[in-house]
Amino acid sequence: MDIDLRDIEKGTLPEILPRFYPNSITYLNELSDFRMYAEVWSNKKSKENAKRMEIGHAGYIKTLELGERKQKRKSDKVRFDYFAVADSVNYFAKGGKAGAYMQMGGIQTNSFFNKIIKADSRLLKIHSLSPSSNFHSEGYLPKTFDVILKELDLQPDEETNKYCFEISTNSIIDASFAQRMFLTNIFGEEAFAEKMQLLHNVGRKYIRCLFENSEYVVKNTNTSEAISRLCVAWPFFETVIFDFAGTLEYYKEVNLLGTFIRMEEEAESGEGLEASGIDEYA
Repeated sequence: MDIDLRDIEKGTLPEILPRFYPNSITYLNELSDFRMYAEVWSNKKSKENAKRMEIGHAGYIKTLELGERKQKRKSDKVRFDYFAVADSVNYFAKGGKAGAYMQMGGIQTNSFFNKIIKADSRLLKIHSLSPSSNFHSEGYLPKTFDVILKELDLQPDEETNKYCFEISTNSIIDASFAQRMFLTNIFGEEAFAEKMQLLHNVGRKYIRCLFENSEYVVKNTNTSEAISRLCVAWPFFETVIFDFAGTLEYYKEVNLLGTFIRMEEEAESGEGLEASGIDEYA
């Protein structure tokens, strides 16, 4: 779905998630494409008003054509801010081995979102009646995959208590195999090299991915439990940041990108929200 057809809201996660269809919240690979659309729109207009740059992707063409008919786009609204996405992030020590793993997947295993959904009977009902396929194309629905943290060659992050890897958008070939495979899950396999080059050309020089400390994971988990974290993206800074170790304590406010629950659906559930601004762009 085009970013221009999405709604955006900022606030505490428990406060703003009930305004959205939970299954509509944007996944990380969608947000990455939306961020690319915004970059194309904002930076690649020629003096002759030529057609916007494309990156071999049918969704780009449709979005760009829509943008050409609008003077103000929601993609402009998302610049210079950060977003919590629906992807789940769970850390665990696997099989009793002295190593930490991270499992990523869809909203079904996102403990932060599910806790809010289950605590709200109205939201739980709406969630159960609105499958992800109503809001996301099949190619954007994330598949569950495991990541062995030690294979990512993580280093301590100087600004946080987390660990990270950082790569240049101009030399993706220098990244390890595991790092490149991980990044294709963020940006998608299609036109991956072209997307990296576009980021570099518009001044986004590095990509930094933040993770939980593997020693902390091994010490505080076992095979029957996991440490859950938020997935938060900072897409528009010179260094693009993807935080896979987010907490509600650190991110007291987040942005969500999705589809607002409309008044007619609220009426059908028998528990309408206050009418003030429910259909308005925040």
